[in-house]
Amino acid sequence: MNNNQKITAIHHIIVDSTMAIVAGLFLIEQINKNDSQVFIHEGIKIDINKDLIVSGLNINLKQCLIEDFGESEGLNRTYGMLKDMYTESADKPISLTLFGQELLSSLFIDLAEDIKAESNATVH
Repeated sequence: MNNNQKITAIHHIIVDSTMAIVAGLFLIEQINKNDSQVFIHEGIKIDINKDLIVSGLNINLKQCLIEDFGESEGLNRTYGMLKDMYTESADKPISLTLFGQELLSSLFIDLAEDIKAESNATVH
């Protein structure tokens, strides 16, 4: 493995670790909001866990940005977006920003809409 490959591998690890942080924060918010590991939109409940949230971020953010901008720049942009999704400060606990809440919610709202459309299509 050459130096560039090592740097890229480390960059993937950093991005993946940051995705796990963001996913954990979203999961905590949903547990606090719904008393369970579920996301609820218009009566549709989706069981969620950290792995599912990370998978959603990986597919809808990381992979898309890598495809659009190449591996190195895509990873940089993914990391930048992930860092914008949560705040850290010495005087209050780590938490999702409004941007983070909206982006993650939109992933699951889209999924809920797909489930709703699918169930309506099969009912007829």
